[in-house]
Amino acid sequence: MTIAIIGAGLSGTLTAIHLLKHAASGTTIYLIEPDRYRMHRGVAYSSQLPFQPLNVPASTMSLFADEPLDFFNWLTEHAYLYKRQLSQPVQATDFIPRTVFGDYLKARLQEAEAGAALGVGFVRVYEEALSVSRQGRGFTVSCSNQCMLSANKVVLAMGNFPPAPLPIPNTHFYRSQCYVASPWSAKGLNGLQAQEPLLLIGSSLTMVDLVGSLQAQGHKGKVYVVSRHGLLPQPFDVGTRPYPNLAIPTAAYLSALSLFRFVREEIKRAEAEGYTWRSVLDALRDDIPVLWQALPLKEKKTFLRHVRPYWEVHRHRMPAASAALLQELQANGQLEVIAAAVVDMHETENGTRVTIRRRHHQETEEIEVGRVINCTGPQCDYTQVKVPLVQQLLTDGMAQPDVLYLGLKTTPGGKLIDAEGKPVRGLFTLGPPRKGMLFESTALREIRQQAKALAHRIIREGKATLEIADKS
Repeated sequence: MTIAIIGAGLSGTLTAIHLLKHAASGTTIYLIEPDRYRMHRGVAYSSQLPFQPLNVPASTMSLFADEPLDFFNWLTEHAYLYKRQLSQPVQATDFIPRTVFGDYLKARLQEAEAGAALGVGFVRVYEEALSVSRQGRGFTVSCSNQCMLSANKVVLAMGNFPPAPLPIPNTHFYRSQCYVASPWSAKGLNGLQAQEPLLLIGSSLTMVDLVGSLQAQGHKGKVYVVSRHGLLPQPFDVGTRPYPNLAIPTAAYLSALSLFRFVREEIKRAEAEGYTWRSVLDALRDDIPVLWQALPLKEKKTFLRHVRPYWEVHRHRMPAASAALLQELQANGQLEVIAAAVVDMHETENGTRVTIRRRHHQETEEIEVGRVINCTGPQCDYTQVKVPLVQQLLTDGMAQPDVLYLGLKTTPGGKLIDAEGKPVRGLFTLGPPRKGMLFESTALREIRQQAKALAHRIIREGKATLEIADKS
């Protein structure tokens, strides 16, 4: 059996780890990634931003659910290599730089590769996958540089795509040197003057990392943050107690309003018992996929329109140190967070003129900045993703976006569903593309579960195919 994994970030690398641990002799695994530095790291753990900590503490970042302290134990053993980046001795509650976690991910892959069964092949392919097409009962993966690979199974582990541009009249601005389309690259801050004002569109965790990186490199200029609601991520509390009493009523599965009311009422009960809202949301996490799938389509749309912004800032939290930094910058006037919509942007002789309309206001106002960075979050509408592989899969009908345009339509096991509504045998995905079905599908906790289950499923299907072939 030959397996091609397209994308070598967290999703792809973790799938490869599980395959290497359990595959039998005769299996070949291709891990395809065009960027050598992103091999085993992806975008999330390869950034060179000077400030980019994980958003949860070391004690919760294990690659393996059944070994919850694996990352912390690895970190303790290798802390001497990171004397500049880590406190000594490292604590389980520390928020570790993302690049260090990338080293851990790479190390565990190398160990799985070294411990694989005799006759299991593992090949790193430093090319871009351009298309996946049917070849008999398997696939042909066409890559750049005229590289062609045959595979029985293909796993799309493409991760997150850069944010979509805002729908402004002056789309010519997006070709300006003053605009940074991908917020995850350190190049976006290159050449920035110390006093140069800056606009960050979106108030997500990416924005938090960029503000921290600006401070780390000595930036003193004004930083504007504009987002539709002007909400900042809530701070993480390492002292949050597990909440054991969660019982979800039937009504919560039927409407967004009932779900919202249940969560609020449960938080009140929890607080009366000495817990916090964080305890309740953490306890709810494993039930989110079932809740999301149970909601009628109309209710999902209601949730996305009215509840999602508030859910996101409470669910995806920032380190307490980051929250303190943002509060300090807001207090001294260096950081201004504005609830507003961006109306238009124009390049000027001195930088960029941005027209905004504040929330609940009719009139517009202008902000003069030197640079604009898009931090609105990954593009989830795959019909708008300008990646050859994605366009080919959609054009050929081998994939289709989910009805809410949050990702790709899949089966419960992660198989892609084609344009005719049928599962594509042997073609899988995991992580962000499954957000339409699972809603929560981008963090390590969910991806590690999906990667393990997918690897075992691929191996089982491979064995079953071989048994059928032997009998025939």
